[in-house]
Amino acid sequence: ALSAGACACASLFRSPSVCGGATLLCAVAPGGRGTLCVVELGGRGGSSSAMKEVFRAEHLADVPPLLRGSVGPKGEEAIGEEGDGEELLDYLRSLSDVCAPLPRATAEMQLAKAREQRAATPDFAKQPPACPVVCAELVEVDPEDQGPTLVVLVEGRPILLYRSFPRQAKPEEQGVSAAAFPFHFALVEHDFLGLVQTPSGGPYQPVAMLQDAAGQPAGAVVVPPHVGMPGLWLTARRNQLFVHPLPGDRHRGFAALNAPCCGSGFFSLLEPPGARAFVAQVSAAATVEGLPEGQAGFDLRCPLPCARLPLQRTPQCLATRPEDGLLGLAVSETVQESSDAGPNADEDPLGEDWSIIREPPVQASGPVPMPRMQERYEVWLDNAKDLSKLGRFRFTFDADEAVLCMAWVTLPGFPQPSLAVGTGVNVGEDLTCRGRLLLFSTKDKEPGILPPVYQRSLKWPVTVVGQYGSYFLHSEGFKLYVEKWENSSFNKLAFFDGGMCMTAMSSIKNFLLFGDLRKGLDFVQWKEEASTGTRTLRKLSSSPPTPMTVLACDFIVCQKSLGLVALDHTGTAHLFQYSPHSDGREGDQLLRSCATFAMGSPCRSVLRLQTEPGVQCLFMASASGELLCIRPIDDQAYRTITTLLGMLFTRLPFRCGLNPRAFRHHDGPPALIAPRKNIEDAVLLRQFAFLSTPLQTSIAEKMRLPVPTLMRATLPYASNSLFALRPAPPAPTGVVVSFMGSDKVPSAQNSLELKSAEDHAVPLLTAEEEMQYQRALWVNRLLKEQLAAQTQGLSIQEIEEAQAQIQARMREASRLEAWRHDGQGPQRVPGAPAAAP
Repeated sequence: ALSAGACACASLFRSPSVCGGATLLCAVAPGGRGTLCVVELGGRGGSSSAMKEVFRAEHLADVPPLLRGSVGPKGEEAIGEEGDGEELLDYLRSLSDVCAPLPRATAEMQLAKAREQRAATPDFAKQPPACPVVCAELVEVDPEDQGPTLVVLVEGRPILLYRSFPRQAKPEEQGVSAAAFPFHFALVEHDFLGLVQTPSGGPYQPVAMLQDAAGQPAGAVVVPPHVGMPGLWLTARRNQLFVHPLPGDRHRGFAALNAPCCGSGFFSLLEPPGARAFVAQVSAAATVEGLPEGQAGFDLRCPLPCARLPLQRTPQCLATRPEDGLLGLAVSETVQESSDAGPNADEDPLGEDWSIIREPPVQASGPVPMPRMQERYEVWLDNAKDLSKLGRFRFTFDADEAVLCMAWVTLPGFPQPSLAVGTGVNVGEDLTCRGRLLLFSTKDKEPGILPPVYQRSLKWPVTVVGQYGSYFLHSEGFKLYVEKWENSSFNKLAFFDGGMCMTAMSSIKNFLLFGDLRKGLDFVQWKEEASTGTRTLRKLSSSPPTPMTVLACDFIVCQKSLGLVALDHTGTAHLFQYSPHSDGREGDQLLRSCATFAMGSPCRSVLRLQTEPGVQCLFMASASGELLCIRPIDDQAYRTITTLLGMLFTRLPFRCGLNPRAFRHHDGPPALIAPRKNIEDAVLLRQFAFLSTPLQTSIAEKMRLPVPTLMRATLPYASNSLFALRPAPPAPTGVVVSFMGSDKVPSAQNSLELKSAEDHAVPLLTAEEEMQYQRALWVNRLLKEQLAAQTQGLSIQEIEEAQAQIQARMREASRLEAWRHDGQGPQRVPGAPAAAP
């Protein structure tokens, strides 16, 4: 029996597909570290004789990865002297591999202890009332689900979601009717890791069930008991759960609302910061402007909320300009090869170039038995506010001409903005691979075929287009040209010779980063001398000579630290830094390799966005449909995270005995030096938030840190970075950016100042300054080796205490050296400040 004082929380649940439509009471008792009881209310009048307990699971506050009921099909106890009682030990299992066998000695000892406790205290009302479980409630998310979803809120944990799965009958139950509650529950991870705090008191409804127009379940909303963390919107499709955050983190109540003002909308209560009263808000589901009514809504039953627009074509390349709401899309359609092979020699602008090979040396005679299929490309331009008319402005390219790159530019002398498009024609190694450079604009144009405002035929494919200031940048094979529109034509101002063929480009201030098809990265600085009028592209450094195919590249920024990221064709992210000085193997002419991280699938597109002040992350789209993020963190947080992940790997079992950290190692040709490890896996870090309490405690004790401190220090870096996206403010002029991972002493030459284009270069060091710098490097390296030997085997807290003691001794030694006592009072050392009277 559950008395009023022995019940931490309770809720009702009813579904036609569960227990024959009976009403279920879901309650949590404080005993047994939080005991979940599901009681079927079968009779009328609420008589206790009509109630039957159909499910019970203990240790709910310990967050077990599995919740298996200990009540048999007839309502009797399934745990006895003869029962195995494995479900009592589920709180000792690891979420990384719930099927891993527990040590036999530990299992027998824990089972005997559990039986003794259950025999000594059969009544849950005799247990102490303290229980960190805030609520446990059953909800039906989707009609196609196998069973209900259990939502559990525990203090100091994220919102916990348990999905039900069918309970398999044991051999001795074959002749017995099916269980009244034939489900077990399994914990499901998600990446919104706000920690639940103690409720503030008062009435509170954590779960709001949503229904569609037909009365069928259409999701649920989980509201936390306090502000500061977002609520979660739960949806499902084909028995797969999808979790999305509510906008904002001030929700205190949520419910569905059908009213003329909002249609099928929602009513919510918000708690403004610093206010005593709540704010009521009526909202409706968001839609995309310009789409038909059946396609304008966002579909929440997918990993990311999205609205779908059928294109009837295959999208190949996309360029957007958010400030103007413009959209450029390159699409293709598979068609049969036609006899039209493009412009003939008389119409070709490069018809007089004898070096271009237009005809293959050998041609087949007679008709082709099977026509070849080829892609016919088109480019569509339109405003993003009316996507239903996408394709009104279009341009069709020649046969075998593919769009390789696109970018919006604002060039003087052209309609602003304009879409720059680079193409390539590759029909085999026997013929010359050619390309075109085109500029499009919809300004003062009628819908239909959109002619280019400028085009140029080239002998090379155009793989990169962009803009720097008022200059236009584009590639022609392995060369990059900087041009300016003057006197009705583009004048070449500077060029840069790459490796084999440029594939990607990124810029920050007057620094450019180029990716090559085979030669890796090139880090280049644009210099423009106002006095002499000279403009140059100076190569600062490049990646090591190991072959690397770069599909995309960009910069990553953390306060005053800058990193260079390259994404190759094997799905590996490479992190580099620029160092003005060399150690004989890296630095100066070669970029310093900081880390490699295998993402699993290659990424061709990357976007740099600011997620918090001074931090710019990289968001990448992979070929397998994933959206990934590389986020920079400070050195102290990284040390804590890498130590924690080492503990997780060594102390937890994993499926099939696989190594989750070795999976992220780059498998490629040997590098010049041993690979460094400066990137960690946030997916593995996220598992720590959902581990059971005994496993969390054992890991925290090894690190000598409390579990709450460890959770607050690490979980913000494992949460979803999309929720923290904010518009990036313009970067201030003259920001000093030093590079990550440098093991050199701080100096004026150990940082790269991102100046404007008209600034001059930093002067070179003198011979005496260079000797002082090299001596400081040697001393710093020696001190690091001694510190590593002294702190070997210590925890992070002990290392920080040792560093504080060393710094205190150094300050004391400096103070004694500066002020000497010879019996006549303190003497002033030359160069030291005078003592105050």
